[in-house]
Amino acid sequence: MATILIVDDRPSNRSYLGALLGYTDHRILEAEDGARALAITRAERPELIITDILMPTMDGYEFVQQLRADPALHATRVIFFSAVYSERETMAMAARCGVTTVLGKPSEPQRILDAVAAELGVMHGAPAPALPSGREHDRDLPFDLCARLSELERMCMMLVGERRVEALADAFVDAARRVLNADCVALCLLASTERTVRHLATHGVEGGLLESYALNERDLPGVLLRARAPLRLDGDDALLATLPQHHPEVGHLLGLQVHDLQHPLGWLYCTRRVGAAPFSDEEERWATALAAQLAVAYENLNLYEVVQRHAAQLQLEAMARADSDAALRDSEHRLELARQVFDSTQETILMTDADTKIVAVNPAFEEITGYREAEVLGRSPAMLRSGRHDPAFYRAMWECLEQEGQWRGEVWNRRKNGEIYPERTSLSAVRDDHGRITAYVSVSTDLSALKAAHHQLDFLSNHDALTLLPNRSLFNDRMQQALAAARKDATQVALLLFNVDRLSRINDSLGHAAGDAVLREVAHRAGAVAGATDTVARLSGDEFVLLLTSFDDTDDVIYCAQRLMEAVSQPLLVGEHDVVVTGSIGISVYPRDGDAPGDLLKAADAALTLVKESGRNGFRFFKGEMNAEALRWLALETRLRRAIERDELSLHYQPQVSRLDGQVVGMEALLRWRSEEIGSVSPADFIPLAEDTGLIHPIGEWVIRQACFQNKAWQNAGLGPVRVAVNVSASQFKAGSVAKVVRTALQDSGLEAQWLEVELTESVMLGDSAAAEAQMAELRAMGVSLSLDDFGTGYSSLGYLSRFPLDKLKIDQTFVRNIATEQRSAAIAQATIALAQGLSLAVVAEGVETVGQRDFLGSLGCDVLQGYLYGRPVPAFEMAQLLAKGRVIL
Repeated sequence: MATILIVDDRPSNRSYLGALLGYTDHRILEAEDGARALAITRAERPELIITDILMPTMDGYEFVQQLRADPALHATRVIFFSAVYSERETMAMAARCGVTTVLGKPSEPQRILDAVAAELGVMHGAPAPALPSGREHDRDLPFDLCARLSELERMCMMLVGERRVEALADAFVDAARRVLNADCVALCLLASTERTVRHLATHGVEGGLLESYALNERDLPGVLLRARAPLRLDGDDALLATLPQHHPEVGHLLGLQVHDLQHPLGWLYCTRRVGAAPFSDEEERWATALAAQLAVAYENLNLYEVVQRHAAQLQLEAMARADSDAALRDSEHRLELARQVFDSTQETILMTDADTKIVAVNPAFEEITGYREAEVLGRSPAMLRSGRHDPAFYRAMWECLEQEGQWRGEVWNRRKNGEIYPERTSLSAVRDDHGRITAYVSVSTDLSALKAAHHQLDFLSNHDALTLLPNRSLFNDRMQQALAAARKDATQVALLLFNVDRLSRINDSLGHAAGDAVLREVAHRAGAVAGATDTVARLSGDEFVLLLTSFDDTDDVIYCAQRLMEAVSQPLLVGEHDVVVTGSIGISVYPRDGDAPGDLLKAADAALTLVKESGRNGFRFFKGEMNAEALRWLALETRLRRAIERDELSLHYQPQVSRLDGQVVGMEALLRWRSEEIGSVSPADFIPLAEDTGLIHPIGEWVIRQACFQNKAWQNAGLGPVRVAVNVSASQFKAGSVAKVVRTALQDSGLEAQWLEVELTESVMLGDSAAAEAQMAELRAMGVSLSLDDFGTGYSSLGYLSRFPLDKLKIDQTFVRNIATEQRSAAIAQATIALAQGLSLAVVAEGVETVGQRDFLGSLGCDVLQGYLYGRPVPAFEMAQLLAKGRVIL
């Protein structure tokens, strides 16, 4: 006895199978969909599963795929029992997921029992059918241009000679889903009456699901029959909701009408799942090209079927009629039919006599070549020769035609207006009953549109679509050639890497269309500056490069850079706005600054970075020491990324002391880094590096947590509680994560919020001030103190002092250092203290190193001091000793 699970969304089907198998000794289980069946299978481990395919929640195909992916359930025997798919489709699906037995609905009872017995290996003692050893592997989807073009050409070749609508549709759907990288593809071809569906081909969606909706012009997909242009839908578009129920999930849809010049022939749509990239303009053009090729092939197929039907009818009539009149009428009818086919096809047809004199051409020939029939009758087809083929080509063509009776290939011919165009041609020799050649027939397809599309796509693959300049790929190729020539001739090559300064401001204020207009104009102006042998390329965004290959000395390069800056900075009109932009240029020279394209680009980029740091709107040459500095920073960044995991970071603490009695009233946590490889690294080096690379976020979080845990550890050891201050960068505030990190650190460490102080700089308030204010308010709501560090060194706006919820100001050490000797520093310190007192803010002076500085600050009313006079930053265990003493005695 075996356990058998029946999976079907129709209770009647489950009851039928249950009743049929109830006469056996098997144990029967039931499930209404794939999701429920998967749960039952994992719990009950049935030996055999009989499942429908099309079901809600989870269909049978996905259900079996889930089984095969589970090692514990992989070997479970499965029978597909479905009426929705054709036998070929069902067998293909079964093979892909390791199912060997397929039953259609309805099936004879005995056939069902025999299939169950065979799967369980009990019929005549035979072993159970073996599971397939692998799955079908489709060809890879074509993501690159060449593969797409190859797929299009392959499809065209298949469609040209296809005479069965099913094979034509399947070949097209297969090519479409590859070229367009679609999850689902559906194609509907109409009958000649345009009122009924002739054939429905799909991939990734069940054809039966679409049959009743194919001609409904109010909803998808029938609405495509009246679409005058391709239709692209994304996300929550209301029209997507009109797709049939149980349609696979759709994130993006591209649909269009398949039509000839006069009539709709059907519709086509492709979809992608939610989260996938939307269909692009380029893919819309690909879909239009695919549909056009299909329309031609389908029309030719219809014409061929007309010929076949009429030919069969004529044959029957000829057999039924014995008199010559009937035979004559039959002959006339066939001639008329041949004439209609001859006139209707979109392929050029040319007929000659045995002496290769033209005797007839069809309207398509007249349209494509530009010659009227009267102009070519009696002449040789050689009049169309383009001159691109040598005599040997035509000799080989005629030898093949005489020996085999047929020749096929690609030929370049010339239109009446002189234009040369490609054709795919089939030549056939017509012989009489005695084998003598009586005529030649040429049938050709114009490939000029396909070739033009190929060249256009090839151009776009090597050029920037916005500016039409060479892209990075083509630039690298030209740079390789320029360097090779320079090595051979012992000459120099200069690389001018330039940015459009602050283009983001134009994008933000006038829109990206205005920014694109600026980039196009900059590209045009740079091209005017470049010489005939030079190359201007757009590498990315607002980054361009000019490759100079012909100059005598550095002065020529400087002159070119100046001309480029002047050209870029000329005013330009964008819409109704006069816009002025500037450019920053970094210059490297071969062979002085590098021998390879990558080295020269890196050198120019380093020079460009220095130009930006010094204020932009200038140019600078690369120097060797710049590269060494860049390498040093790169090595430092690599080591810094490993510093946390290697436990190389630590916190030192500097006390904040009451001037009156020396009591320790607070401390500042200062980050230190001692690398195992290079020793101690100055914060002045690694803090800016952490800011630039984004490492400041994990490092900043580590500092906050470490300070909280250490302060709590001191309190647990019985030391008097004091507030510890940690520095938070503007980058952390912009990320919006400071409040969350602080809350988590306080909760995890158990430290009360009143013993934590967050120090921030004025730059925090200069960006998104509303976001900064919100985070600071959240910190204050927790009970955390806020202090403004380095006051007086930045913008020092009185507005944000009154607006933001601060508790303390810290006078920067640059003013404290000269406070007793320089009137300006003393005035700034005095004003800061008075301002803080007026706003009820506490004041701390940093960098106090002498008794004179201490006394002067005291005379100004500053009573909390920090600096080497009271103590240098020390490790946690030394700070614990100071806390135990409670005060600093001078």
